Amino acid sequence: MKKTLLAVPFAFAACFAATAQAEPTDLGGGFSLSGNAAIVSDYRFRGYSQTDFRPAVQLGFDLTHSSGFYLGNWNSNVSDFVFTDGNLEMDFYGGWKGDVGGGFTLDAGVLHYYYPGSSSPKGGNYNNTDLYLGASYGNYSLKYSYTPSDFFSTPDSKGTWYLDGTANFDLGDGWGLVGHLGYQKLKNQTNMDGDSIGHYVDYKVGVTKDLKGWILGLAAVGATKDNWLPTKYGHPSGRLGAVFSVARSF
Repeated sequence: MKKTLLAVPFAFAACFAATAQAEPTDLGGGFSLSGNAAIVSDYRFRGYSQTDFRPAVQLGFDLTHSSGFYLGNWNSNVSDFVFTDGNLEMDFYGGWKGDVGGGFTLDAGVLHYYYPGSSSPKGGNYNNTDLYLGASYGNYSLKYSYTPSDFFSTPDSKGTWYLDGTANFDLGDGWGLVGHLGYQKLKNQTNMDGDSIGHYVDYKVGVTKDLKGWILGLAAVGATKDNWLPTKYGHPSGRLGAVFSVARSF
Protein backbone atom coordinates (compact mmCIF):
# COMPACT_ATOMS: atom_id res chain seq x y z
CA MET A 1 0.00 0.00 0.00
CA LYS A 2 2.75 2.44 0.92
CA LYS A 3 4.37 1.62 -2.43
CA THR A 4 1.60 3.02 -4.62
CA LEU A 5 -0.71 4.82 -2.19
CA LEU A 6 -3.42 5.15 -4.82
CA ALA A 7 -6.22 6.23 -2.52
CA VAL A 8 -9.79 6.09 -3.76
CA PRO A 9 -12.21 8.02 -1.59
CA PHE A 10 -15.91 7.67 -1.86
CA ALA A 11 -18.04 10.19 -3.77
CA PHE A 12 -20.22 12.58 -1.85
CA ALA A 13 -23.51 10.82 -2.61
CA ALA A 14 -22.56 7.25 -1.90
CA CYS A 15 -22.88 6.33 1.74
CA PHE A 16 -24.73 3.02 1.74
CA ALA A 17 -28.15 4.39 2.55
CA ALA A 18 -30.71 6.37 0.60
CA THR A 19 -31.11 9.59 2.53
CA ALA A 20 -34.63 10.83 3.09
CA GLN A 21 -35.61 13.93 1.16
CA ALA A 22 -35.99 16.59 3.82
CA GLU A 23 -37.47 19.95 2.84
CA PRO A 24 -34.58 22.34 1.95
CA THR A 25 -34.35 25.70 3.71
CA ASP A 26 -35.49 28.52 1.43
CA LEU A 27 -32.88 31.31 1.38
CA GLY A 28 -34.74 33.53 -1.06
CA GLY A 29 -33.75 34.56 -4.56
CA GLY A 30 -34.22 31.00 -5.81
CA PHE A 31 -31.56 29.60 -3.46
CA SER A 32 -32.09 26.77 -0.97
CA LEU A 33 -29.84 24.95 1.50
CA SER A 34 -29.98 21.32 2.62
CA GLY A 35 -27.75 18.92 4.53
CA ASN A 36 -27.15 15.24 5.09
CA ALA A 37 -25.42 13.19 7.76
CA ALA A 38 -24.56 9.51 8.09
CA ILE A 39 -22.73 6.98 10.23
CA VAL A 40 -21.42 3.96 8.30
CA SER A 41 -19.75 0.82 9.61
CA ASP A 42 -17.17 0.98 6.79
CA TYR A 43 -16.52 3.83 4.34
CA ARG A 44 -16.24 2.23 0.90
CA PHE A 45 -15.49 3.95 -2.37
CA ARG A 46 -15.80 2.01 -5.63
CA GLY A 47 -15.63 -1.20 -3.61
CA TYR A 48 -12.57 -0.38 -1.49
CA SER A 49 -12.48 0.53 2.21
CA GLN A 50 -11.20 4.02 3.01
CA THR A 51 -11.25 3.48 6.77
CA ASP A 52 -9.44 0.15 7.17
CA PHE A 53 -12.81 -1.60 7.74
CA ARG A 54 -13.68 0.83 10.53
CA PRO A 55 -16.69 3.18 10.98
CA ALA A 56 -16.98 6.68 9.55
CA VAL A 57 -19.01 9.78 10.37
CA GLN A 58 -20.04 11.81 7.31
CA LEU A 59 -21.60 15.25 6.87
CA GLY A 60 -22.54 17.23 3.77
CA PHE A 61 -24.25 20.45 2.65
CA ASP A 62 -25.79 21.51 -0.66
CA LEU A 63 -26.63 24.99 -1.93
CA THR A 64 -28.96 24.85 -4.94
CA HIS A 65 -30.60 27.39 -7.21
CA SER A 66 -33.93 27.10 -9.01
CA SER A 67 -32.02 27.33 -12.33
CA GLY A 68 -30.45 23.93 -11.60
CA PHE A 69 -26.96 25.10 -10.58
CA TYR A 70 -25.55 23.82 -7.30
CA LEU A 71 -22.53 23.89 -4.99
CA GLY A 72 -21.75 21.43 -2.22
CA ASN A 73 -19.35 20.10 0.37
CA TRP A 74 -19.11 16.58 1.84
CA ASN A 75 -16.76 15.32 4.58
CA SER A 76 -15.72 12.01 6.13
CA ASN A 77 -13.01 10.59 8.34
CA VAL A 78 -10.55 8.27 6.56
CA SER A 79 -7.64 6.04 7.58
CA ASP A 80 -4.17 7.58 7.86
CA PHE A 81 -2.84 4.31 6.44
CA VAL A 82 -4.71 4.93 3.19
CA PHE A 83 -3.87 8.65 3.16
CA THR A 84 -0.48 9.01 4.86
CA ASP A 85 -0.69 11.47 7.79
CA GLY A 86 -4.29 12.37 6.85
CA ASN A 87 -7.55 11.42 8.56
CA LEU A 88 -10.09 13.73 6.89
CA GLU A 89 -11.56 13.83 3.40
CA MET A 90 -13.20 17.04 2.19
CA ASP A 91 -15.08 17.04 -1.12
CA PHE A 92 -16.09 20.22 -2.95
CA TYR A 93 -18.32 20.10 -6.01
CA GLY A 94 -20.43 22.21 -8.29
CA GLY A 95 -22.48 21.78 -11.42
CA TRP A 96 -25.88 21.81 -13.03
CA LYS A 97 -28.72 19.32 -12.77
CA GLY A 98 -32.07 19.52 -14.49
CA ASP A 99 -34.87 17.91 -16.48
CA VAL A 100 -34.12 17.72 -20.21
CA GLY A 101 -37.42 16.18 -21.29
CA GLY A 102 -38.77 12.71 -21.83
CA GLY A 103 -38.36 11.86 -18.18
CA PHE A 104 -34.55 12.24 -18.35
CA THR A 105 -32.44 14.26 -15.93
CA LEU A 106 -28.87 15.33 -16.66
CA ASP A 107 -26.18 16.17 -14.09
CA ALA A 108 -22.81 17.68 -15.10
CA GLY A 109 -20.12 19.12 -12.88
CA VAL A 110 -16.71 19.08 -11.22
CA LEU A 111 -15.73 17.30 -7.99
CA HIS A 112 -12.52 18.03 -6.04
CA TYR A 113 -11.27 15.72 -3.27
CA TYR A 114 -8.91 17.19 -0.65
CA TYR A 115 -7.15 15.64 2.37
CA PRO A 116 -5.74 18.28 4.75
CA GLY A 117 -2.54 17.30 6.53
CA SER A 118 -1.85 14.27 4.33
CA SER A 119 1.44 13.49 2.55
CA SER A 120 1.12 12.27 -1.04
CA PRO A 121 3.77 10.54 -3.21
CA LYS A 122 4.02 13.73 -5.31
CA GLY A 123 4.52 15.94 -2.25
CA GLY A 124 1.89 18.08 -0.55
CA ASN A 125 -1.59 16.93 0.33
CA TYR A 126 -3.53 14.22 -1.46
CA ASN A 127 -6.06 15.69 -3.86
CA ASN A 128 -7.96 14.82 -7.02
CA THR A 129 -10.34 16.49 -9.47
CA ASP A 130 -12.99 14.62 -11.45
CA LEU A 131 -15.19 15.85 -14.28
CA TYR A 132 -18.52 14.03 -14.33
CA LEU A 133 -21.61 13.63 -16.47
CA GLY A 134 -24.63 11.69 -15.30
CA ALA A 135 -28.11 10.83 -16.54
CA SER A 136 -31.11 9.37 -14.74
CA TYR A 137 -34.47 8.02 -15.81
CA GLY A 138 -37.00 6.79 -13.29
CA ASN A 139 -35.29 4.39 -10.89
CA TYR A 140 -32.09 4.16 -12.94
CA SER A 141 -28.98 6.34 -13.20
CA LEU A 142 -25.68 6.22 -15.09
CA LYS A 143 -22.61 8.36 -14.41
CA TYR A 144 -19.20 8.81 -16.05
CA SER A 145 -16.27 10.37 -14.16
CA TYR A 146 -12.94 11.32 -15.73
CA THR A 147 -9.71 12.40 -14.05
CA PRO A 148 -7.70 14.72 -16.34
CA SER A 149 -4.66 14.80 -14.03
CA ASP A 150 -2.84 12.19 -11.92
CA PHE A 151 -5.38 10.08 -10.04
CA PHE A 152 -5.35 11.00 -6.34
CA SER A 153 -1.77 12.32 -6.52
CA THR A 154 -0.39 9.04 -7.87
CA PRO A 155 2.35 9.64 -10.47
CA ASP A 156 1.75 8.60 -14.11
CA SER A 157 -1.95 7.83 -13.63
CA LYS A 158 -3.54 10.49 -15.86
CA GLY A 159 -6.64 9.55 -17.80
CA THR A 160 -8.27 7.29 -15.22
CA TRP A 161 -12.05 7.01 -15.60
CA TYR A 162 -15.03 5.37 -13.92
CA LEU A 163 -18.51 4.36 -15.13
CA ASP A 164 -21.22 3.37 -12.70
CA GLY A 165 -24.88 2.45 -12.86
CA THR A 166 -27.35 2.45 -9.97
CA ALA A 167 -30.96 1.33 -9.57
CA ASN A 168 -33.28 2.13 -6.65
CA PHE A 169 -36.68 0.54 -6.05
CA ASP A 170 -39.45 1.40 -3.59
CA LEU A 171 -40.69 -1.83 -2.01
CA GLY A 172 -43.43 -0.12 0.04
CA ASP A 173 -43.90 0.44 3.77
CA GLY A 174 -40.62 2.39 3.95
CA TRP A 175 -38.49 -0.37 2.44
CA GLY A 176 -36.14 0.19 -0.49
CA LEU A 177 -33.80 -1.88 -2.63
CA VAL A 178 -30.59 -0.55 -4.22
CA GLY A 179 -28.20 -2.16 -6.70
CA HIS A 180 -24.96 -0.80 -8.14
CA LEU A 181 -22.27 -1.85 -10.65
CA GLY A 182 -19.17 0.18 -11.50
CA TYR A 183 -16.25 -0.21 -13.89
CA GLN A 184 -12.96 1.42 -12.85
CA LYS A 185 -10.27 1.94 -15.50
CA LEU A 186 -6.79 2.33 -14.02
CA LYS A 187 -3.43 3.51 -15.37
CA ASN A 188 -0.03 2.10 -14.32
CA GLN A 189 -1.25 0.28 -11.20
CA THR A 190 -0.20 -2.96 -9.49
CA ASN A 191 -2.01 -5.13 -6.94
CA MET A 192 -0.79 -6.49 -3.60
CA ASP A 193 1.16 -9.24 -5.41
CA GLY A 194 2.97 -6.79 -7.68
CA ASP A 195 0.94 -7.77 -10.75
CA SER A 196 -0.40 -5.16 -13.15
CA ILE A 197 -4.07 -4.21 -12.75
CA GLY A 198 -5.77 -2.18 -15.45
CA HIS A 199 -9.39 -2.33 -14.35
CA TYR A 200 -11.91 -3.89 -11.99
CA VAL A 201 -15.65 -4.03 -11.35
CA ASP A 202 -17.21 -3.06 -8.03
CA TYR A 203 -20.70 -3.99 -6.88
CA LYS A 204 -23.29 -3.33 -4.20
CA VAL A 205 -26.68 -4.82 -3.33
CA GLY A 206 -28.59 -3.56 -0.32
CA VAL A 207 -31.85 -2.72 1.40
CA THR A 208 -32.98 0.43 3.23
CA LYS A 209 -35.71 1.16 5.75
CA ASP A 210 -37.19 4.61 6.41
CA LEU A 211 -38.01 5.11 10.10
CA LYS A 212 -39.59 8.57 10.33
CA GLY A 213 -36.81 10.18 8.27
CA TRP A 214 -34.00 8.06 9.67
CA ILE A 215 -32.76 5.77 6.88
CA LEU A 216 -31.25 2.46 7.96
CA GLY A 217 -29.22 0.62 5.35
CA LEU A 218 -27.54 -2.76 4.98
CA ALA A 219 -25.53 -3.62 1.87
CA ALA A 220 -23.11 -6.22 0.54
CA VAL A 221 -20.22 -4.49 -1.25
CA GLY A 222 -16.95 -5.49 -2.85
CA ALA A 223 -14.75 -5.55 -5.95
CA THR A 224 -13.88 -8.29 -8.44
CA LYS A 225 -10.15 -7.67 -7.99
CA ASP A 226 -10.21 -7.15 -4.26
CA ASN A 227 -6.43 -7.17 -3.72
CA TRP A 228 -5.59 -3.92 -5.52
CA LEU A 229 -5.11 -2.13 -2.17
CA PRO A 230 -4.39 -3.69 1.24
CA THR A 231 -5.50 -2.63 4.70
CA LYS A 232 -3.08 -1.87 7.53
CA TYR A 233 -2.84 -5.56 8.40
CA GLY A 234 -2.47 -6.74 4.81
CA HIS A 235 -6.06 -7.77 4.04
CA PRO A 236 -7.54 -6.99 0.59
CA SER A 237 -9.53 -3.79 1.14
CA GLY A 238 -11.92 -4.62 -1.71
CA ARG A 239 -13.06 -7.95 -0.30
CA LEU A 240 -16.79 -8.66 -0.02
CA GLY A 241 -18.24 -7.24 3.18
CA ALA A 242 -21.41 -5.98 4.83
CA VAL A 243 -21.87 -2.25 5.42
CA PHE A 244 -24.48 -0.89 7.84
CA SER A 245 -25.53 2.76 7.79
CA VAL A 246 -27.79 5.27 9.52
CA ALA A 247 -28.47 8.44 7.54
CA ARG A 248 -30.70 11.50 7.62
CA SER A 249 -31.27 14.60 5.53
CA PHE A 250 -32.00 18.02 7.05
